[in-house]
Amino acid sequence: MDHAWLTGPAGQWALDKDELIIGREPPAGLLFSLPRISRQQARLVRVDRAYYLSDLGSRNGTFVNGQAVGKEGVRLNDGDEIVLGGVVTLVFHDPGETVEGPRLGRVKGIWIEEQAQAVWVDGRLVEPPLSPAQFTLLGLLYQRAGQIVSRADIIALVWPEADPAGVSEEAVDGLIKRLRARLRETLPAPEYIEVLRGHGLRLNQPPV
Repeated sequence: MDHAWLTGPAGQWALDKDELIIGREPPAGLLFSLPRISRQQARLVRVDRAYYLSDLGSRNGTFVNGQAVGKEGVRLNDGDEIVLGGVVTLVFHDPGETVEGPRLGRVKGIWIEEQAQAVWVDGRLVEPPLSPAQFTLLGLLYQRAGQIVSRADIIALVWPEADPAGVSEEAVDGLIKRLRARLRETLPAPEYIEVLRGHGLRLNQPPV
């Protein structure tokens, strides 16, 4: 099978078209006749070789790995668990991702690919990409994993042209908060960046 597919308690469905509507009634292509499923619950589209799932304003929500999916949609990865309306669980399978997926140096923790400016958390790509400042900060923590990185270190690397005295605590705190939030969007737990009050930050990587 050279295309992706979904599996669930009632069977297996090939994703051999560019768009699939999931819902309770036609014209949805994948039907689940359950009251908690909306008439048009979710849309799955294929763009090039990637698959994206979006919610169609359903009453009881669409979730991927426990995270709510909005109208903007999320890219699916091989093995992702999809929950529809709290009553149907599907698993996404993509053999093409196994063959052509990125070469990651670890499956747990933070992995950075410098040339592509890409970041993975537990093997999941952070999308959209981090801002330059967020990527710079994470790169510093990544290089010094397990060590405490001080606020002075952060300021020197992220704001190299600025007078350190002119970079406010609010600016540093805001950057740290946004970076941690972006990583939580990709994977809510565990929290790999530890804030050590009065000392700085530390990236705690799990064993490879």
